[in-house]
Amino acid sequence: MVRTDDAFLMAKRFFSLCSVACLALLTGCLDFEQQTLAYRYDAKMDTLRVFQSYQGIFGEETNDGLSTNEIEQLDSVLSGQRTFFFANWIFEYNRDQLREAVDKLKQADAQQELKMEPAALARAETFLKLVLDNVRVENGPFYLDPQGKLCGVQRVTIKQCTKILAAANPVMRDYLKAEATNDNTSVENRALYLKSAERQREYIQIEGNQLRLQWPFVRQDYEKSFGPNADDAKQIEAFRRCGGKLSYANDEMTLIAGEPTHEITTLTLPVSKKPYVPNALEAVRKRTSIQRPFDADAAAKKFVTLGSDDDKKPEH
Repeated sequence: MVRTDDAFLMAKRFFSLCSVACLALLTGCLDFEQQTLAYRYDAKMDTLRVFQSYQGIFGEETNDGLSTNEIEQLDSVLSGQRTFFFANWIFEYNRDQLREAVDKLKQADAQQELKMEPAALARAETFLKLVLDNVRVENGPFYLDPQGKLCGVQRVTIKQCTKILAAANPVMRDYLKAEATNDNTSVENRALYLKSAERQREYIQIEGNQLRLQWPFVRQDYEKSFGPNADDAKQIEAFRRCGGKLSYANDEMTLIAGEPTHEITTLTLPVSKKPYVPNALEAVRKRTSIQRPFDADAAAKKFVTLGSDDDKKPEH
């Protein structure tokens, strides 16, 4: 899997506090050539449905099968509710780690360790519980594409989106305030974070089928993370080709996916920097079936356009 980079370092560190992006940096992990994410927000039901398609799944450590670490990761995905949003370019949702985070927030030393006031810890706990209660990840089939490469899909359902976002934004402001007291934070960033938090910004918003993320950045950090020479330049270029927007103004990065009037938004981004090898096929076949053929595009459209009456009947 793609290792943690600088592109979303600040945003990722917020999520790591909540264990949304608690990625284990293993010596070897499952990787995939590219990922397609299709989503639709149902305003009437206040539900966001996301269909994840991972294309060209393989282990990055050796060419002759999966390592022990890669086998463990495969098993954790198959047995638990764990999904990846463009590897860790954005974040990973891991339900088990989320539960652990809630337990950690209740510990007596949480306030000192996280440098957060009791009210901020309570807001973080409320947010995490809402996520646990309203996010469901279901594994779909593995399949082979026309080139014989291993692929797989997942279905993600997020209910009560309005409540989750209403709880997330104050937690993000709390995080910025805490980060401003961190000795490792530069003087320039301390002032920027406090200014942003005091403005009562809504960092994550949803309007129709448009998702918007805003986050404070100093110009030089934005250029390093998102400029033409950024490590993730290929992902950023692909994101823009899919209609995504990324801009900088008033000391903030703004990332926009989709348009309010779109019925479905689809993003396809490259993930791995290594070439595909068929070293995961045997391990997957030992654990589950592999379909061929499978129309992932049709399955995505069918899932994200489900009505409330069909919500409990996803196609396997």
